[in-house]
Amino acid sequence: MSTALLFPGQGSQYIGMGTKWIQKYPYTRDFFTRADSALDFSLSKICFEGPDTELVKTEYTQPAILTTSIAMFEVLKREKNINFSYVAGHSLGEYSALVAAGALNFEEAVRIVNLRGKLMQKAVPVGKGKMAAVVRCDENVLIGEIKKIDPAGTVLSAANYNSDEQIVVSGGAEAIDALCANLKELKIKAIPLNVSAPFHSPLMKTIIPEFTNALNKLKISKLNVPYVANIDANIHSDSSVIVNNLARQIPGSVMWKQTITKLASSGVNRAVEVGPGKVLGGLCGKIAGSFECISMDTLETLDSI
Repeated sequence: MSTALLFPGQGSQYIGMGTKWIQKYPYTRDFFTRADSALDFSLSKICFEGPDTELVKTEYTQPAILTTSIAMFEVLKREKNINFSYVAGHSLGEYSALVAAGALNFEEAVRIVNLRGKLMQKAVPVGKGKMAAVVRCDENVLIGEIKKIDPAGTVLSAANYNSDEQIVVSGGAEAIDALCANLKELKIKAIPLNVSAPFHSPLMKTIIPEFTNALNKLKISKLNVPYVANIDANIHSDSSVIVNNLARQIPGSVMWKQTITKLASSGVNRAVEVGPGKVLGGLCGKIAGSFECISMDTLETLDSI
């Protein structure tokens, strides 16, 4: 059996995530303690107690999800001695995947995603950007509508190719409003998302130089297993491409549907979602029915892995 580990991104967070794992597997607390030491604030307090107004701030959300995901990954290793052939992560989850693959040091990953969150929020003032989930729309039709509004591709783009049934669009508030209005005329549903910035849109390009500079200071180690990158949905075994892939990911589209298709065509017949929530497990079922995806959000699911 060929197994891939999948790591979730923003939107999967909730207050109290990680607590049940600490209660049953006390060694997982170490990751939250290490994250607190790596940052200049108590990430564990935000994870365990909130308030939600703090947890949803992207600079906190990103390291919180990464820390919880890696704590759960440690349980998989110790309790199940899991063997896996590939890793992949959705947006922020790509950093968790790279920690699991041995390419990124945990503390460095916590710090870089905290910076990533700060820079992404700083790139566009609150209220100036929006995102929306477009449901059951032909990809070519959607791209055509995006180009009508933004021919130069400077303010609007398809941010996440989540499945055949859902593509998330991102960009300037006025451009998103115009796109949603056009889609409504075509009787295509577009659901506004409650986000603080237009992630994975051209408006994020302004932070690439500063973020790339920070990425270049990371120690990138040899990959223990290959990973599938968001930006191109290709399998990468060479760690020298990681910095470039992560920098391009900031304004680029998350090719998630293509990622799962790539894993399925590479012989993967089981995926385990490692992290809070069950979003990726749900998407997997819509993309590749050829392999099962187990979401590890509950302690009970560990028994089936």
